[in-house]
Amino acid sequence: MRKFIPILSAILLLAACNSNKDKITIKDDKGNKATIDLSDLKKAAEKIEDNKGKTDDLKKLTPLTLDQMKTLLPDELMGMKRTSFNTSSAMGFAVGTGRYKGDDKELKLEIMDCAGEMGANIYNLRFFSLWNYQQEDDNGYQKTIDFNGGKAIEKYSKNSNRHELTYFTGDRFIVNVEGKNTGLDAVKEVASAVTPKIN
Repeated sequence: MRKFIPILSAILLLAACNSNKDKITIKDDKGNKATIDLSDLKKAAEKIEDNKGKTDDLKKLTPLTLDQMKTLLPDELMGMKRTSFNTSSAMGFAVGTGRYKGDDKELKLEIMDCAGEMGANIYNLRFFSLWNYQQEDDNGYQKTIDFNGGKAIEKYSKNSNRHELTYFTGDRFIVNVEGKNTGLDAVKEVASAVTPKIN
């Protein structure tokens, strides 16, 4: 991330000098050309600035205890009872995981508390990974999507027939919902219903 910001700053400086252009073309030392849309870079710079405020806010919050994390994991999801749970904390960063089974279907719910110094750093890393990412191979895909007014990472693994959705919610939580043999719609339905709140 530290390497990215100076590069972005340099390109934005070029943009300021060429304010009458919406795009610039740059060449590498092999003569390959790349066109950069300056409006996208300006939006990216604004997001970095906005994100700094969110990171600072998260650092001020007190991380949840393991007992509090456990209460965020529902006893039942999609008609399936919770079969196991696990909560852990490292350097103040707390994570809770619940597993749910029914017939041939399985769900895994993971909630990460992004409060405190370590949690804010995890949020910061995840924030950049949500930017317009797309990847596909023979076994499935991973891409950034719009979800519940924000961004989410959607994944599919063909070999295991698993769909997965990761998103930020409640101003402090990264939530990951993974479904095996459930289909994408069911995973999105569960993700829309899972909105962790602190009592």
